[in-house]
Amino acid sequence: MKTFSPKHCSVVIYNDHKEDDLLPLSLFISIYKSVVIKHDKTEVIQELRSYHCHHPVLLLIDTGSCMNECPELLSTVVRFIREGLLTNTIPIVCSTLDCPHFMVKCINEGAADYVIKPPSEDVIKTLFLNVARYSMNTIINQDTQQETCRLTEYGRVWPKFKERLKSVFLQETWLSKIIAEYYTPKPTVHRSSMKSMLEDRKEYLKSQICSWNFLPLDLELKDLVEVVYLILNQVLTSFDELKSLCVPSSDLYHFIFDICNSYHGTNPYHNFRHAVDVLQANYYFLCKMGLLKPMYPSNEFTFGHSQNPVIRLMTPLDIFALLMASIGHDVGHPGVNNNFMITASTPLAIIYNDKSVLESFHAMSFFHLLQDNCFNQLTDLKTYPNYCTFRKIVVNSILATDMSLHDDYVQKINDQAKRIRENAIDTTDNAAVEREKIILCGALIKCADISNCARPFESAKRWAEILAEEFFEQGELEKEFGLNVLPINERGKVPLEDFQLSFKRFIALKLFEAVSSVTEDMQFTVDIIYDNINTWENMKKKQEIELKFKQDVKTEQHSEVTPNNSISPNQVSSFDSKVPSQQRSSRSGMNP
Repeated sequence: MKTFSPKHCSVVIYNDHKEDDLLPLSLFISIYKSVVIKHDKTEVIQELRSYHCHHPVLLLIDTGSCMNECPELLSTVVRFIREGLLTNTIPIVCSTLDCPHFMVKCINEGAADYVIKPPSEDVIKTLFLNVARYSMNTIINQDTQQETCRLTEYGRVWPKFKERLKSVFLQETWLSKIIAEYYTPKPTVHRSSMKSMLEDRKEYLKSQICSWNFLPLDLELKDLVEVVYLILNQVLTSFDELKSLCVPSSDLYHFIFDICNSYHGTNPYHNFRHAVDVLQANYYFLCKMGLLKPMYPSNEFTFGHSQNPVIRLMTPLDIFALLMASIGHDVGHPGVNNNFMITASTPLAIIYNDKSVLESFHAMSFFHLLQDNCFNQLTDLKTYPNYCTFRKIVVNSILATDMSLHDDYVQKINDQAKRIRENAIDTTDNAAVEREKIILCGALIKCADISNCARPFESAKRWAEILAEEFFEQGELEKEFGLNVLPINERGKVPLEDFQLSFKRFIALKLFEAVSSVTEDMQFTVDIIYDNINTWENMKKKQEIELKFKQDVKTEQHSEVTPNNSISPNQVSSFDSKVPSQQRSSRSGMNP
């Protein structure tokens, strides 16, 4: 091998800020062949292409404001290298962030090295060694090599099956990664954009978490992230059985930001706010059932160990799995329902054979997030013996949110309630115990998923309006595609009151009453739903009276017009006198 030194390498430094005193440029200039600084990504690519194959180029990518996400430029450069559009380019990430999780993430995305700023002289002098180490073959085949190494750790029987099963194991990794990354949005929220939170604000959020009046629509994004952190962190630190899953706060925040960025913020309803709403609802349910201690003093809970045999079966891991499923249950949701996905013959519908299309995608994408973050041990059977238990709870809970299977799940819940009444649950049968827990977790997440209809009326109404807007947007898309549009998806076709009354009477009540028969701790939701039904009915009656009055007025206007087609002052007075005083006062307060 011919002699190679730093003087054979050029350096291109990219940062999105004009001044940076943490990179000693004079030292770079004295060591390397040439040094160029760029602040524009397009100019960086042009500069790299200008070198052709003449000599290696070290590209130092300053993360700048992208403190929790791999720089976009890194992904672009790695893709160009793979496609042969760039040669002899060695991408290196430099950052002030001293976080092992972020370092590994950058390496996995294709960086040759990770340098913490400010770099020492020794580090700068040895950066050129990355030229010899860096190989795109390593990047391209990285997942395959890791899986191959893992598979060779099995015993003497594996060789008999490796040719038949090797491709199954190897393909699973890249396939799930491609699907998840293709359908989930690009990161738009960066941790560096979040300012530190005062303790008073954290205490306020804790009080909201422990209240059924919780309304994420009124919270900022940083509040939502903190809510998720407070709930997950409490559960992880409250049980000795979960100590092995505890992670540093910075890693937990990274995980939450990855989840947040995996939701489409442009969805009116199925976005990160909805996910946080479902998480808080299940946290509240678990506190009501005595499975969790509320993080904030509240008179909404009564303490005491439940005598319900099914509830007593729930372990700390089951609780954690249910909460994890709650925050990840709609990851990557496109803002349309399964019926649209199937009717439009989307690729996801074909992959999942038209069965629980979105729910299957959400579960797969969420496990992909777990694999890429601090909870990756939860996805490996060899390193985490309870992997199967955790996965069953998460996957089955997410699949339970498929509303097309609603009646089937309600029947399962009613059957469970019957077994409880008849004391017919054999707690010594592990398979039976597992089935009962899966049914209970499915019941709770289903209630949490549509919990907005059981919230206090003003909150329920705001959620209903937002959900209706998402339905309308789907209907408008269906029209563009030439598909049939259901009345509920057509703007102005079905009054909001009718939609809500039908949903509560024929869907929500059946579920919540069934779950309340399993645990009386959920009865409060049934009571609120009935209250909300009465309110919606009153609103509907009021609107019907208003509509009838307007029609009567229009009829009289038409029959009693003056010769010049105008209404006389006497006629106006006579119309007004026909309206009961209560109606006149209510109408005077209405918006035009």
